[in-house]
Amino acid sequence: MQTAPASRQEQILTLLLNAGAGLSIDEMAEKLGISRNAVKQHLDGLEKQQLIKEAALTNTGGRPARSYVLTEQGINHFPKQYAWFCNLLLEELAERMEPAALEDMMWHLGSKLAATLLPQFTGKTPQERLVSLIGLMQKLGYHAEIDSAAEPETLGIKAVNCVYHDVAKKYPALCQFDRALLATLLDRPVQQTSCIAKQDCACRFRCRQAGGEAPDSE
Repeated sequence: MQTAPASRQEQILTLLLNAGAGLSIDEMAEKLGISRNAVKQHLDGLEKQQLIKEAALTNTGGRPARSYVLTEQGINHFPKQYAWFCNLLLEELAERMEPAALEDMMWHLGSKLAATLLPQFTGKTPQERLVSLIGLMQKLGYHAEIDSAAEPETLGIKAVNCVYHDVAKKYPALCQFDRALLATLLDRPVQQTSCIAKQDCACRFRCRQAGGEAPDSE
């Protein structure tokens, strides 16, 4: 099966990835075999997506020309093997640490991240914190929502996407990261009642609106 040809914008991004110092419009037009105007149109689109930016003037033998380079967002547009590295790191930690110690570390990491986000939650009611937390989880890719099936006087969160699913299946201690993040930002104990990594349909979290102990696990 043949791979579909890359779009012009993808080709431009690849050219800039391989040219750390940047390329001018003329240089890109020559490499792609298209007109300057066509290149300029594609660059305008890429700039709107914040994937490229103008760099310093370059001397091409004639009049200095403006060059373009990738932004950080443009660099991150290309595939990264974060899951592979995360799995390797957790494998090493699991070999060196007792299960309880690994869970403690994941809890500490979740709490540490939450501490940097706490100013966004300070002064809010439990319900307002819940809404803000759902928004944060959405940005992180959890596909989260307020769980309408939660018991009365209970705050419930339902997430249908585990952002590190394959890794969590192998290292369940990773779920402590989520619990610590949620508990710190909601300012109350959180109970995880279901888990996608354990073959459940969604990850569900519960806590009491008025504080105190979290509801028992289902």
